[in-house]
Amino acid sequence: MKNKSNNKNRIEEDFIESWNLIEDFYQEYPDDSRPFTNDALRLIKEMRNCNLDKELRAGQSLWFFLLSRNRWHGLDEEPHIRVTFLGNNKMNIKSNFDGEEIMLNEYEDDDLDAFFASIDND
Repeated sequence: MKNKSNNKNRIEEDFIESWNLIEDFYQEYPDDSRPFTNDALRLIKEMRNCNLDKELRAGQSLWFFLLSRNRWHGLDEEPHIRVTFLGNNKMNIKSNFDGEEIMLNEYEDDDLDAFFASIDND
C-alpha cells in the first residue's frame, strides 16, 4: 500500500510541476505581444483553484494549452484537451475523447464560474 501511495504522490508532484512550468511559459510574454496571455493565465489560475493541477498534466504545443493524464510530455492518441486562446476572452476547446468540439466565446464572469463549477469534482 505504501508503494502505491508514494507513486501517487510522485505523479501528483509531476503534474503540479507541469502547471508551474506552463504558468512560467505564459508569464514570460507580455500581453501586448500575445493578446491571449492574460486569458491563459486566468484560466490556469482558476483551474489550479479547482485542484486540477493535481489531477492533470499541463503543457503546450506551439499555440495550444494542453491537458492530459500523461505523466510526461508528448501525446499520440492519448486522451487530451486542447485549448486555443483567441484573445478578447475567447477560446476554442477541443478534446479527442469523442471528437466533439466546444467553443466558448466572450464568456461573462458568471458563465466562467458555472464552467469551473461543472468541472470541480469536490
